[in-house]
Amino acid sequence: MAGTRRFNFATCASQHEISVDIMFPMNLTRPRYIVAAMALMLTEFSLHANVLLPGDTNVAPDVFSNPGNPPVLGSLSGTFNFGAGLLTGSWEEVVLVDPLGITCAGCLDFAFAVSVDPGLTNAAIFSMNLGRYFNYTTDVGYVIDSGDLAPNSISRGPFGGGIGFNLSTMTSALAPGESSDFLVVATNATTYDTNGNLTISGGANSQSVNGQINGFFEPTFVAPEPSPALLLGLGLLGLAALWKTKS
Repeated sequence: MAGTRRFNFATCASQHEISVDIMFPMNLTRPRYIVAAMALMLTEFSLHANVLLPGDTNVAPDVFSNPGNPPVLGSLSGTFNFGAGLLTGSWEEVVLVDPLGITCAGCLDFAFAVSVDPGLTNAAIFSMNLGRYFNYTTDVGYVIDSGDLAPNSISRGPFGGGIGFNLSTMTSALAPGESSDFLVVATNATTYDTNGNLTISGGANSQSVNGQINGFFEPTFVAPEPSPALLLGLGLLGLAALWKTKS
């Protein structure tokens, strides 16, 4: 039976919904659990402490322990409804000053958890992806024993923007009545905004059901810098155009 979450803090309501339906074969048999309300916080637990670099895929997540209730800078919560009711649930996110300086003293950590409503038919969440962490250092993992299911691997997009959490294996996924552990992105950011997003990939009744929640906390957006190869290519194109013009 699922354990009760051990954190408490105030939240402010915020709801964002979007849905996309695509046919996808699926067979879900995970047991269903009813869990307590969400909440959180973190301190480093010395199982892992590794920076997730752009382009990293299928990396083991870091594991963080729970010290209690450190103060948060902001909190958001809401519900989601994807696929016209096929996949519904709730979410909560917080931002706080990193209590242990995992990436740097005084820098910000972002953490969120997602719950799937009980009573849904053959529904589950397989993976989740945060957007727009370009040009920031990230240490990514979860708060141990803060929910029913931890990610089995994490990834980061080739340019560093997306942070992915894979929750599924051949036999597991985030099922109805279950909540994820609190998923943490410790960063070297010192400011934040609410222009981020969380993309959820799941399924129900042999369909792929995906959606995006907007208005998430994120490090203040920094546009990705062009790669040296791209700059070199643009420079060569410019020289070629100049040579053609002169000739």
